[in-house]
Amino acid sequence: MFFYDSLAGSSALSTIQVSRQHPLGLAAARLAAEAIAQDMSESYQLDCEWADEDETELRFRGSGVHGTLTLDDDTLELQVHLGLMLLPVRSVLEQEILDYVENRLPCPKRV
Repeated sequence: MFFYDSLAGSSALSTIQVSRQHPLGLAAARLAAEAIAQDMSESYQLDCEWADEDETELRFRGSGVHGTLTLDDDTLELQVHLGLMLLPVRSVLEQEILDYVENRLPCPKRV
C-alpha cells in the first residue's frame, strides 16, 4: 500500500513526504535503509547516520537538503526538506524519490 500527499502540511513547497507500508519486518527494513543510505551518500553526497540506538530513524543531510527516514515493522516514512535552491527542481526530485522507493522496497501484492 502506498500513501502520498504532495500538498500536505504548511511547508508543502519545501517538503516531500512519502509513507509506504512494507512486508519486510524491522530487521530487513533496516538493511534496506542502510542500502538506501549508501546510495544517497554515493549519488548525492549526503551524510547519513542513525539518530537512535534502535536504528529506526535515519537522518540525512547534504547541500540544500535534509530529512529523515523512519522505520517500524511495516511502515517507512520519508520526509525530505528542500532548501531554497532546490525548489525549482522539486517535482523532478519528488518523482525520483517516489520511483526509488517503489523500486527498492517491495510492496505487498494486492488481492
